[in-house]
Amino acid sequence: MADDFVDNVVTAACRVAKLRPSATLDLRDLQLIVERNYNIRVPGYASDEVRTVRKFQPAPGWTQKMNAVQAAKVMGGKTDV
Repeated sequence: MADDFVDNVVTAACRVAKLRPSATLDLRDLQLIVERNYNIRVPGYASDEVRTVRKFQPAPGWTQKMNAVQAAKVMGGKTDV
């Protein structure tokens, strides 16, 4: 389990570093992933530059509407949304 955790964190942090675009993996990339995805704050390292980003939680009604739209796309019909 620990190996999977490390692999997931490093892979996601590498994606973040690649988006910056950077050839090196910085501490802030790792810190961002650990804080955002796992709600783990690393003591001793200030996260002044790192903002915690909350994941989007859609309302149940919106989710149902999007599911209906996707179903209509699959069926090839129109929907009254």
